[in-house]
Amino acid sequence: MSENVQITLIVVGGLVVVLGLALWMFKDRLDSFSFTASKKTVTAKMEQHQNTGITVSGNTQDGSNNEIAAEITNATIENNLQQGDDNLIRAAATSKKQ
Repeated sequence: MSENVQITLIVVGGLVVVLGLALWMFKDRLDSFSFTASKKTVTAKMEQHQNTGITVSGNTQDGSNNEIAAEITNATIENNLQQGDDNLIRAAATSKKQ
């Protein structure tokens, strides 16, 4: 094989390994992944699991200036105990820059 073919195979193999490692690392966050390649195009599509939200409950804040913050679009706050001054529990949607 010529040197150009060998270099191309090494680069493509490295990209496949890196892509496989990234998919394995984020497998819990992905719902689906598809990859297609032809002579003219390469297409990859990833879909994230839908975020069902969180519940902030059963927390006790004792003292002053304590804060619990949930930065997610769907948060429920219930059954928390606050004793003291300036304690805060808040839920706010994260701002996504596009």
